[in-house]
Amino acid sequence: MDEKMITCPRCQAVNNAGSFFCYSCGKYFVEIEEGKAGEVPNKQEPGKRLPPAPKAQVIMPGGKEIMLNGAPAFIERSDFDSTLPHDILMSISRQHLLITCENGTYYLQDYGKDGKGSTNHTKLNNTDIFNKGRQPLKGGDIIELASQAELTLTFKLL
Repeated sequence: MDEKMITCPRCQAVNNAGSFFCYSCGKYFVEIEEGKAGEVPNKQEPGKRLPPAPKAQVIMPGGKEIMLNGAPAFIERSDFDSTLPHDILMSISRQHLLITCENGTYYLQDYGKDGKGSTNHTKLNNTDIFNKGRQPLKGGDIIELASQAELTLTFKLL
């Protein structure tokens, strides 16, 4: 019996779809309401096929890339280079951002603990999105974590 697999967006390791974190690098996978961790919710009508999610990436400070394939993904403290100063690194929540994709559109949410928002907030194109729910993303959007210029990310559609 073939078990479904999920590819870690951080290190590209293959894990069981029901995993809550990557066994290779420790990245948390998203727990979604309508399924297990690592699964993409299926909200389509029977017999109606949705187009595949567009490929996208988040470009991190220093040029590191996190690939997105439509599956929900966290951007979290552990995604950042540990060479950042400790006070800046600690301003990032463990699960700071959540990126999801629905009907071909990517969305950004300031996530934090239990989805209630990060401690130090997130800006999308210089607008604070704390407590504003999901915000649609478009290519070239600038995401700033914790009001720190060193924590500026770029969303890019491929």
